[in-house]
Amino acid sequence: MTWSSVRAAAWTVFVIGLTLGAASDRGRPRTPPFRAGFLVLAGDFHVHSFPGDGALAPWDIAHEARRRRLDVVALTNHNHTLSWELARALNWTRGTPGVLTLPGDEVTGVGFHIAAVGIDHAVSWRGSIADVAAAIHERGGVAIGAHPIGPQRRAFDAAGFRALDGIEAAHPSMLATEPQRREFDEVYRAAVAAHPSIAAIGSTDFHTWAPLGLCRTYLFVRAATPAGVLEAIREGRTVACDGRGETHGPAALAAIVRDDCHADALSPPIGDGVVSHASAAMAWVGLAALVILGFDGEGQADERRD
Repeated sequence: MTWSSVRAAAWTVFVIGLTLGAASDRGRPRTPPFRAGFLVLAGDFHVHSFPGDGALAPWDIAHEARRRRLDVVALTNHNHTLSWELARALNWTRGTPGVLTLPGDEVTGVGFHIAAVGIDHAVSWRGSIADVAAAIHERGGVAIGAHPIGPQRRAFDAAGFRALDGIEAAHPSMLATEPQRREFDEVYRAAVAAHPSIAAIGSTDFHTWAPLGLCRTYLFVRAATPAGVLEAIREGRTVACDGRGETHGPAALAAIVRDDCHADALSPPIGDGVVSHASAAMAWVGLAALVILGFDGEGQADERRD
């Protein structure tokens, strides 16, 4: 077998993996409830995807979101938007009815991370939280403080909270230990004290196989559109829901979605994720082979001749 045939096989595996993931469509779109004069959407605004630092491609993320009863997700790879650009180039960003997929990136700064939602080009990670948030706002996005506990907590002071649109009040790491759970609660209370209308956000920080939407955000929107989602975050009409089924956010709104949060935390996903995971594995295997072999084989002889 020649190197060119091996490379061709790798390209085939890669393309089939992408195509299967994009073409598969499982489950029915859910109908968001209408409460207190708003549509209530469920979202996850901290999701990593392929190509980048996540296992699943954007279209597989959308399929998995629908299985997990999510209406909107944001793609937030560290300091780049490559997966969004790939999905947009292939015209596969709207392939799953009932799920809004928003562009974004996780701005990985010095001592802090910010989930930038609603921007299709990464912003500079240099500067303070206020500097990064201003750059996100200039591009029309919203800035959400990501996992603001542990060593990163020092960066999230009152000025930082006032610059942000939202703060993660529910994140899977709060389920690891009781001290971490208490620290998330403390940071959220400090954020509200500095910025009373800051949005309570629940996110999973999804990378590989942890359940998408384990922690989620309920948004009270006027329209189930990207603009409607961003408006709800800017105006603080959100409630964070953690993996235990407990809510975090404004008391009046939390009371409205308390039963939803409890039910979503306990309910199994709809259908199975076999096709999404299999297609993602194929794409990763094909890509790894292409990296090793070279995408075009330049400078590598296909056959050795005497």
